[in-house]
Parts: sequence; structure tokens; C-alpha cells
Amino acid sequence: MIISGAVHPSITTNLLKSLADPDIVDLSYALAVFRRIPRPSNFQWNTIIRACSRNQVPQESVALYREMCREGVTPDVYTFQFLFKACSQCSSIREGQTVHGNFLKLFDGSDIFARNSLIHMYSELGHIEVARRIFDGMDQKNVVSWTMMVGCYAKIGCMDEARSLFDQMPERNVVSWTSMIASYVQIHQFEEAVGFFKKMVSSNIKPDVVAMVSVLSACSHLRELDLGKWVHHFVSKERIGMTRHLAVALIDMYAKCGDMDAARQVFDSMGSKVLVAWNAIIDGYCKLGKLDVACSLFDQMGDRDLVTFNSMITGYVQNSSFKDAFLLFSELWHSGLKPDNFMIVSLLSACANLGALYQGKMLHAYIEQSSAEPDVFVGTALVDMYAKCGLIGEAKQVFNIMPNKDVLAWTVMISGLALHGDGKSALDHFLLMREEGIRPNRVTYVAVLSACSHSGLVEEGYFHFNEMVSIFNIEPQIEHYGCMVDLLGRSGYLKDAERLIQSMPVEPNAVIWGSLLGSCRVYNDVELAEKAAKNLLVLEPQKDAIYILLYNIYNSTGRWSSAVELRGMMEGCGIRKLAGCSTIVIEGIVHEFIAGDRSHPQFDEIQTMMSAMATRLKLAGHVPRISQVSLDIDEEEKENILFNHSEKMAIAFGILKLGKNIPIHILKNLRVCRDCHSAIKLIAKIWNREIVVRDRSRFHHFRQGQCSCGDFW
Repeated sequence: MIISGAVHPSITTNLLKSLADPDIVDLSYALAVFRRIPRPSNFQWNTIIRACSRNQVPQESVALYREMCREGVTPDVYTFQFLFKACSQCSSIREGQTVHGNFLKLFDGSDIFARNSLIHMYSELGHIEVARRIFDGMDQKNVVSWTMMVGCYAKIGCMDEARSLFDQMPERNVVSWTSMIASYVQIHQFEEAVGFFKKMVSSNIKPDVVAMVSVLSACSHLRELDLGKWVHHFVSKERIGMTRHLAVALIDMYAKCGDMDAARQVFDSMGSKVLVAWNAIIDGYCKLGKLDVACSLFDQMGDRDLVTFNSMITGYVQNSSFKDAFLLFSELWHSGLKPDNFMIVSLLSACANLGALYQGKMLHAYIEQSSAEPDVFVGTALVDMYAKCGLIGEAKQVFNIMPNKDVLAWTVMISGLALHGDGKSALDHFLLMREEGIRPNRVTYVAVLSACSHSGLVEEGYFHFNEMVSIFNIEPQIEHYGCMVDLLGRSGYLKDAERLIQSMPVEPNAVIWGSLLGSCRVYNDVELAEKAAKNLLVLEPQKDAIYILLYNIYNSTGRWSSAVELRGMMEGCGIRKLAGCSTIVIEGIVHEFIAGDRSHPQFDEIQTMMSAMATRLKLAGHVPRISQVSLDIDEEEKENILFNHSEKMAIAFGILKLGKNIPIHILKNLRVCRDCHSAIKLIAKIWNREIVVRDRSRFHHFRQGQCSCGDFW
């Protein structure tokens, strides 16, 4: 019918328009119909040129324009409007300039709609200065012209220019306001975005869905729950259709603001739940620590992407569920998805906190095999993992080959060296950092002062404590005072430590008083210990360590009646001493030992080894420090209690199960006692083994009868 001309041209044109709609039919069918039209009119050429642009095949639009010219059909202004848009999609400045030149040959260029299209084209092609010249040369500008130019500047983040033009606009519409709001959100100026939204509403401009999605994103980052609720109420009151983008923005806003009930209501009301909605709700539950709910939703999902796994794994890591994080990573691996750097950093953090060296090394191997670009965050996480897993040498190697190091990377390296008692090397790295032009921050100085504390560098500690104020204008925080109190206390300057506490501009916390109490235990200062304990009991009345430390001080100084009274107070308050626990990883399996526990399946073998250890220690001259046992029992029983401390059991198991050249790594939940410390030095020498013990405050590297701490811990 089309070929024969039996159909009226207007019907053919309407058919062509319908077929060219990208939401209805494939473009190829519309093109096939167009090719059957004997002599297409100017309007029909424009229809198909526009259709190609709308269907994301702009090169076809340009090709059709050339064919149109060859056929002798004269393009009109509308043809060029559609062509300018197609050229902006082609990303070809040469094509755009050619079409612009052809337009000027046929028209005087005064058409406001064509000029608006030109502004848009040059903006999309990155030639903002050309777009501005066209805008400035327009005798007449409508609201679209102004909005287009404001959007040009806003899109590239030039918000000062965008704001200046916006303020000059004689008329503003919803698109003008929305362009500014969305752009402020894009460059993370969320307060400005919220401010513009409020001005928009007060100017009686009804926000559209794009504006509401943008301001909800700003509310998410600012935790502006009240404004977010207002937007939700506005949507309901005005009966605005709940699009998927709007629903996801509401879920994300409520989740990030902590209102999971409201987030869940929006989520449950969605008919077809898109993946990004699942991710938003799961991420919200993970951030609130509701991992059971998040896991339940995760299991209900059909398709999952990297964001889904990232949310769950990060949630597990942040809530110290490290084993679950690794199990989920294994599931991710088998699903065929490739972990990104964000996930790798989260998992390395889990390895660092769990002491999971085997898994950490596996991740390191994956990083080296992958083709990803070196990342300072991944490198820093590797340094942290190796340092906290006891391999400070490997941490140094990773750090030294990092191509770029920021202040966090240097701080982690300094902190790692401090943790291993290598204060001199930590301070050397601090000096190198400053020579590299990296400015230290508050956290860096915590690491530096901690290094001084672990190595007894009193003079250096005072120097750096003072220079952080005088040179870098960093006011000491409670963490810095804590390091100084610990340094002075460990070094025997108890009165100086007390004076520093009294001079602090902030109230001392439990960490500071606990540090002072621990130092009093070393130097048997009863009076100061009682003062520290009194302050501690106000802050942490249920903390067992306070009673234990003071109890031991009373016993070592012959204050028997005070010790008995304190024990009675503990029993009356229902406070029990935290059991010492040590772990060792053998072939990927974590073995846990508690003092006096006989439940390990290889307990008999361990006991045999421990008996051999006791015999050889006595022959080597080791004398148990029975003064550390405060129970009223005979000396032989005190020796047995000391020798059955959890770290000695773990070491015995390590000697049995690990090859002679493999270091024995032990993780202990409490501070290593002096008897165990002296015994482990001898065990390392007698069995010619390297033994690494991480207690609750630092690492001890035992080799050939010596410890890296130099007996200062």
C-alpha cells in the first residue's frame, strides 16, 4: 500500500513515527518502511533522522542527512536540531563543526531552538567556550537557553559560573533548579544541594522526580532524615508515580539515616524489586549490625552483583564476623565474579584483625596475579595485614615497593614497627616521610608516640609530643596523652605520668588510668595504684583487669588483708577473671588453648611435650616466678599453674606440629606474664625455634634466647 501510494502521506508519516519509537519497535523495521516510501517528504526525512538519534545510532542520522541532500531534499531548521543532537552523541567535533557550517549557509542562525541545540552539542563535545559564545551572541534567550548554559557549567563542576548565570536568569523552571541541585550532589556539596531544593520549593516550583532523587541522595550523605521524610510525604501527597529510581533513593536515604523500618516499608511496597534496591536495603541492615536480617535478604535474592557481596562482606568485617566474611568471599569466587579493590581491602582488614596469615597470603597472591593497577589503599592494607600477623619483614617489603605512598601508608608502616617494638626504625621512617614532603596528621603522631612508648624512648617522646604543636599546629588529643602516660609509666616516671594526667585539658579515660595502673604493678607503687584503680572503677566498674592488677600489687607488697578484701569485693560484684586464651593456626585450622583446659583431642601429646619442656627449662637454669601466683597454695602447685599458661600449651603444640624452619605464631588475649616471657626466651634457644607472640598490646619476637622487646613491655 505504501509503495503504490494508496495510503495518504500523513498516515505513512504517522506510521513511521510509531515504528521509530524506541520503546515500541526495533529501529530496523522503521528504516525498512522508510526505504519503501517512493519520495519521502522533508518531514519524513526529519522523522527518521530523529529516530536514529533517539535509538542511539547517531552515525545513521548523519548518513541519512547526507543522503537527503543528495536526493535534493532541502533540510529545514528542525533537521539541524536533530542533527546537532546526533553529532553530540557521535563525540565528533569535526562532524559537529561541518553540520554547523552547513546550517549557517542555509539560515542566519537566529533560530532560538537551533541555537539551543548548538549550545547542547558543543557542551557535550567538551567545547564549553564555543557554547558560551553562541549563548552570548543570542539576541533572544528563553528559559531553555539559560538552563542549557547553566547545565553546561554545572556538568563540568564549574559551580561558581553556573551559580552566577543562574542568579541572572529572568525566569527559572524546574529543569533549571534541578540542574543545580543534581550538580551540587555530583560534586559532593550536599549542603548546597539541600539549600537549593528548599529555595526551589519556597519559590513555588514543584520538584520533579529527578530533583527529588537528587535531594534524597544529599539527605543520605547528610543524614537529613526529616527532609527525606518530607520528600516522601510530598510524593504521596502529590500522587507522584513511584519510579524505581525514586523508590531506591528513598530506601537508600532511610537506610543511611538508620530508619530501617521505613526503608523496609518502601522496599516491600515495590512490585518488581531491582537489584540496586536489594543492595540498598542489605547495606542498611549491615551498617546497623543486623547481619541476620541482611543475610536472610541476601539468601532470598535471585541475581547478585559485586555491590551485594561487598555490602555483606564489609558488614561481616565491621561487626568482627571475620570467618563469615571469608566464607562469603569463597562463594563470590565460585560465582565467577571478580573482587574489586574495595573488597580486597575489607578482607585484608579481616585478616589483620583475625591474624589469618594464610588467607592474607592468598589474597596477596591474587593481587599479584590480577592485572589491576597498583592501588595505595590495597598496598596499605597489605602492609597492615603483614604487620598485624607478625611478619614485619614482609610488611616492609610491600611498603618499599609501593609506587605511591600517602600519609596513611606511612602511618600504618610506622604503627606496625611500633607494634613490633622497633621504635628506632619507626622514627627513622617518620623522618623519611617528612623528607618526602608528606605532612603528618593526628593519627601519625599517635603511631610515633606509641613507637616511643614501646621502646622506652622518653626523650624522643617528649620531643615529638611538643613538635606536633609547635611545627604542625596539631593539638594533642586524648590518644596522644595516653601514649605519653604509657611511655612515662613504663619507663618508671610514675610521678611525671601523674602530673601529665593532672595537666590534661580533657578528662582522662579508662585507657589512661589503666596504663598508669599497669605501670604501678611493674614498679609496685601502691598509693598511686589505688588512686588509678579508684578512677578506673568509676569508669569501668565491671572490668576484671582493674581488680586483678591491684590484687597482684597488694600481694607483691605484702598487703595481704587488702588483697583478701579486694577478692571479696570481686566475688560480691560477681566479677570473674578473664581466662587466658592462646591460639595457633596449623594448616589453616585455628587451635585454641585455655589455661588448665584438657579438651584438646591431642592433649596427651601436648602434655608429654610440656613435661619435656619443663625438664629442659630447669636444666637450663629457669626458675619459675612463683611470686606471680597469688593463690594460697604450695610452691610446687604454683609452678604447675605457671607452666600450664595457655601460651606455653600453644607453643608445645607448635613444636610438635610445625617443621623446624617454620616460625611458631601465637596469639594471646592477655598480656604475657613475666614468667612466660622468660621461659619462652629459653624455649626458643633450646629448640632453636623462632617464636612470635602477639599479646594484647604488642608483638614479641623470640630468637636465640632474646626477645625483640628487650624485656621492656
